[in-house]
Amino acid sequence: MSRRASLGLASVLAAPLLALACAGSPAHADIIYGLNSNGTQGIYEIDTNTGATTLVAATPSLAAADSAGNALAYDAANNAFYYVRRTGTTNYFMRNAGGVETTLGALGATQPIFSGTFYNGHYWAVRNGAANTALRLTPTATGFTPALLAIGLPINSNFGDIASTDAGLTYASCTSGFFSFDLNTPGSPATAISLAPSTDQIAFGNSGLFAIQGSDIYSVDLATGAKTFTASTVADLSFNDLASVPTPGTLALLGLAGLGARRRR
Repeated sequence: MSRRASLGLASVLAAPLLALACAGSPAHADIIYGLNSNGTQGIYEIDTNTGATTLVAATPSLAAADSAGNALAYDAANNAFYYVRRTGTTNYFMRNAGGVETTLGALGATQPIFSGTFYNGHYWAVRNGAANTALRLTPTATGFTPALLAIGLPINSNFGDIASTDAGLTYASCTSGFFSFDLNTPGSPATAISLAPSTDQIAFGNSGLFAIQGSDIYSVDLATGAKTFTASTVADLSFNDLASVPTPGTLALLGLAGLGARRRR
């Protein structure tokens, strides 16, 4: 094969990977989900680069609740959202698939639940004032199986939010600071990244962790907890909680693309 033909073939093979790399770079948008409590209640897709929002699922049950829903999490494998609806002192575990809400049952815990994440087939939530334990709920078709596990966060913390990577490393934004802990070893001590109090809503996009405070969106430095402003939401929305949008397939391809570039050098 001639050198020109070889270069042409290499360009063709590299184009899809280059497109993926560009799509995952900080210059392009990450998408996260948010549970809105102001105006048109529902779950919205949020563009972290522009602040644009799109309604993806209605949440009619929250209009009748004493307080708006919270502790949003997204199960990508089943394209389902989970959250907690609070009426009086009772927390109800909710599933929303295709815009259809299902009440999976009441939770025994009476403390407010303002943080949630989904990992390894389980929904995880941390209760305000009981942050050294996590509720692990395994959803079924019509209900759930509960478990209570130690996670090592400061017990008096209020939230805020939690967000997990695809590997189970979980970050917590709470009144005691910004922490990380591993859901694969839930009893191990949490790592304090920053002791500055925080009640941001947080979620992972394709390129990293994002936070929302009010209408402002920030990227978050995982090593320090420092935030960098990226955009503001363009609609009059107020997000009680965020959910991550995992994209492990894209990240794996980007790793292969980087390996090829290093080999060429």
